[in-house]
Formats: sequence, C-alpha cells, structure tokens
Amino acid sequence: MENDMRIKQIWGAVRLPVLCFAAAEGQSTLIFQNEEAQKLCAPNGTLLDELPPEEARELLRQAAGYYNEKEPLFCHIKKDIYSAVLFPWESWCICMLHDVSVYYRDVRSRMDEALMASRAKTNFLSEMSHDIRTPMNAIIGITDIALMQQETPPRIREYLNKIKTASGHMMGIINEVLDMSRIESGKVILQPEPHDIADILHEILIVARPQADEKKQKFVFHVGRMECEQIVIDDVRFKQICLNLLSNAIKFTPDGGTVTMSVEICRGAKPDEAVLDLSVRDTGIGMTREFLGRVFTPFEREQSLTISKIQGTGLGMSIAKNLVELMGGQIAVESEVGKGSCFSINVPFRAVNVDLEKYRKALQGRRILLMDSCAEEAHMVQNMAEKVGLSADVASSPEQAVGFINDAAFSDLEYVAFLTSEKSEGAELMTFLPEIRKRMGSGFPILLLAEGDWKQTEYVFTRAGVDAFLPLPLFSNRLYAGLYACTEQGRKERESDVTAMSHHFGGRRVLLVEDNELNREIARELLGMTGVAIEEAENGQQALDRFQSSPLFYYDLILMDIQMPVMNGLDAARALRALERPDAESVPIVAMTANAFVEDIKNSLDAGMNAHVSKPLDMEVLFSCMESFLGRRDG
Repeated sequence: MENDMRIKQIWGAVRLPVLCFAAAEGQSTLIFQNEEAQKLCAPNGTLLDELPPEEARELLRQAAGYYNEKEPLFCHIKKDIYSAVLFPWESWCICMLHDVSVYYRDVRSRMDEALMASRAKTNFLSEMSHDIRTPMNAIIGITDIALMQQETPPRIREYLNKIKTASGHMMGIINEVLDMSRIESGKVILQPEPHDIADILHEILIVARPQADEKKQKFVFHVGRMECEQIVIDDVRFKQICLNLLSNAIKFTPDGGTVTMSVEICRGAKPDEAVLDLSVRDTGIGMTREFLGRVFTPFEREQSLTISKIQGTGLGMSIAKNLVELMGGQIAVESEVGKGSCFSINVPFRAVNVDLEKYRKALQGRRILLMDSCAEEAHMVQNMAEKVGLSADVASSPEQAVGFINDAAFSDLEYVAFLTSEKSEGAELMTFLPEIRKRMGSGFPILLLAEGDWKQTEYVFTRAGVDAFLPLPLFSNRLYAGLYACTEQGRKERESDVTAMSHHFGGRRVLLVEDNELNREIARELLGMTGVAIEEAENGQQALDRFQSSPLFYYDLILMDIQMPVMNGLDAARALRALERPDAESVPIVAMTANAFVEDIKNSLDAGMNAHVSKPLDMEVLFSCMESFLGRRDG
C-alpha cells in the first residue's frame, strides 16, 4: 500500500503518459498508469488494451527487463504515435510515452518519398539501359559487319576499330552507372558457376596488358600458391572487380610506371572451401589520407584528378567494394601520395575437385622436352608434369635441346611434344623452330609458352612451326589440356570440337522477331553467315500468327525481342507455349533483347523461353547459343 502511494505521488503528477510495471520471473505486470495515460484509454480500461496486440506484447516483454536503449519502441494509440522510453526505477520499470505523431508522420512521408524516388530512378535507369543498348547494338553490329568486309580500305578499317573501341568504352561507363544504381537498390544477384581460374585470369590479362603497354608501363603478374584451380564463382562480376582495380591502377600510374597484380588460392578449413587473395599495386600518384576515407564512396573523385584531366565516373571502386562484399569478401586499400596505392581483396569461394584421370591415362609414362632458360619456370613445369605421371627433359639452350632429341633418337624414345619458352636465352626461335619441325616431322606437336595475347603473334609463330600456345603464368590444368590435345585421344576430341564449332546451320529455319528495322537488318546479316533460313516478324502477335499458320515443326528456333508493340516478347512466348500443337512445347525460344539484367533473364525463362542473349550482340555468344539448340546440319 505504501509503495502504491509512493508511485502515485511521484509519477501521478507527470504531464506525460506514464506506466509502471512490476517484473518477476521474466514476465511483467502493469500496476499503475497516471491520469495522462488514463485519458488515452476507455474508462476503467488500461492503455495496454488500446495498443495493437503485437505492440502490447513487445511492451510487456521489454518491461520485464529486455528493453533496448538503442532502438526506440513506437506505440500506436488511436490515430497518434508515441515513443516509449523504458528505464528501471527502484524495483519497478517505468514507461514514459512521448507524442511523436507529427515527427513520425513527417519522417514516414519523407521515407515514402525517398523510396518512390529510388523506385522511379531504378525504373528510369532500367528503361534507359534498354533505350541506350538498342542504338548501341546498331553501332557495334554494323561496325562488326563492316570490319568483316575484305575490301574495306586500311584507313577506313582503322576508323572502324576506333569506333568499336569508343563504343566499348561508352558501354563500360553506362554499365557502371547502372550497376551502382542496382547495387544501391539491392537488385544485383550473383550467378556463381564452376570456372577454371586460369581462364578467368587470362581473360583479365588480355584486357589489362594492352592498356599498360599503351602507357609504356611495366605490367607484372605474380601467381602464388594455387591449391585449387577450379572454383564456383560469378566470373562476370569477379572480372568486373579485377578490371576495375587494374584500370584504376593503370589510369593513375604515369607512363613508365609499374602495375603489379598478385593472386593466390588456398584451401579453406573444409575440403570444398577455398579463399582467394588478390592484390593490385601501382607506383602511381597515390591518394591523400583525407581521400582514403572516401575512396569507396560513389561519385567521389579527388580534386587533383579533375585538374590532371584523368577521366572517370568515380564509381569503379564503389562497385568493386560492393561486389566483393556481396561475395562475402573484404577489400582494403593502402596509399601514399607520390608513392602509389595497393588494393587487396580476400574472397571465399567453394572449391571444385578436378578429376585428372583422363589426363593421367593419356600421359602417364610418356615424356616431353622443355626448352627454357629460366630454372624456376622449368622446375614448375616439371612438378606439374609429374602429377600426371609425365617425365620432362629440360634444356636451357637450343644446343641442349638438339642433344636431347639426338639421344632420344638413339635410345628409341618418343616425346609427346616439344615445349619452348618465348624468351629462352640464346634461342632465335624464328630460325630454330623450323629446324625442329624439319627434324621431327610435320605431325610433331610444338607448343609455345608465352605471355600476351596469342592472336597478336599467332601468324608469325605458326609459320615458324608452332602448333599451339600455352599462356604464362602457366596453370596445371592448361598444361594438361595442352599436352592431352597432342595425344591420339586429344586429337580425336579436338577434331570433333572443330566440326561442332563451325556454326553452319544449313537446312534449319529461324523466326526472327524484332520490331526495330535496323536491328533486324543487323541480325539478318549476322545470321546469314551461318547458312540458316530466316523468316521475320515485327511484333509478338505477328510471330504468334506466323507460328500458328505454319506446318508442324516448321521452325527450328525462334529469336524473340522483348519490348515490342502490339504484343511483347514475354506475352508472345506464353501464348505460344499454350498452343495445342506438339511443336509449341518443343520449339526453342531465345530472348534476344536489350533487357540485360538478371531479373530480365529470369522473366524470360519464367515466360517459357529457353535462353537469353543480351544486346549489343556478341556474335560468338549468339552463335554458340544457336549451336546448343540447332547443332550442325549441312544444307
């Protein structure tokens, strides 16, 4: 009784609604509410009765001692909103309610406006992506067609190549802006699949090395431990991260500087876990301590960069950071003005165990001859070869190589292949390799270990006798695949692959559904190279009518645009799949559209399509997709 009087005396005079709770065994009971609180509820009722059930339960839970001082509890009483502040007082819990209706509604209104603005921005950028990609498809497609014409004069060909380069740069800027918007709205979805890290890294180097060469920079690529080479990864996003880091380093490093990329993969705690560590270091202009804290902020660029006329959107590092974190990894940076910067990432992946049995069966007990003046590189190749039971004789000069060949002839030994480094000291390969070819015969495999893009030197080295190229730094899977191709089993597989990749679809019929006349013209020209018969429709309804009026199994493939008048591609695909004829279920439908986001691909597949090819069109991607559905037929 005395306690009740004390509570009423102290808290009854407060001009805010006040509740007092008693707590025992993890539960609370309302024992008092002041006059201001009583005004908010029915006569003889309690304020708890006025709250939504879930808010009343939460208030009782927090009053029992589980209140959170950092996160406010809001109570909705009739049309008003109150902020509940809970704190201990002697042996009780006091809850004081503050009317925040005006502030709450103001903040909620602003939040709703911000969400609507964000939604509008995302929708706008999505539409902008489609509207930009459509004319870009025309620019890039027509440029590709013009470059294929044999009679194009060299000067015009040079201009066309510059148009293609500028178009690629423009698409890169557009994609960065779109990516940042989608990252902010949480719409970027990773698509991890098993990939060979050697393939990914070599594709990155093919892009980055020429950029460094153009500025006469020294580009160093260092490979550390490679405890696993097959990992489950979204290769597109990973390449985007790496190229953002590398292009940044090259851009901010003066002519003659050095850019170094280092990578290693170590096994994780579990057999199917791997951790990739990658760093990109440069000797560039560096960053101030103040700017380091903002380097990952969107659209941030240091003032000195504007003055030096270095171009960029200020989005590359922000995109890289968000993608690394989306993959579950971390990114860090160190930098000093005038001394350069170092970005490093650490990303976990799922490892894939590679079965080497195919290579071991074909190569075990056989020999290769390697000519390499670098002892470390030669030792690495020997170690890789031993893992599949292959022996390697190492020559450090042309004279030693000839000696090994002579000894093998006397001992009746046979080499599977001759491997040579592009930079073997004392070796003039352009004169030495033809001699090896003459000595060993036209069918003897000669493989070149070299950095750079094989396409740039393929003509010269092929004339000198080289059959294939193994890019450096060398990965074991690349070595095994290259040597396996030299065996009888490998040659049979390669001949089969060459036949399959001829992209000739004579005797097949495709329905091309595209509302843009220029895009139809480009697609018609590109598809015509494969020998396929082409029929056209300008919208989804016209495509549906053509399919319905055609004989059964008349069309072998339908290439369908998405955004079209009268009937869009998604509705057309659904309507076509619903037709009561046997070929409606089986005919392959491929979306060929400027809608290029992950959810666009999902929408296409959900509508009944089999695949999705994005514009601007990559001819090899398009032809490979067609290959998967049409196969090869001579017509």
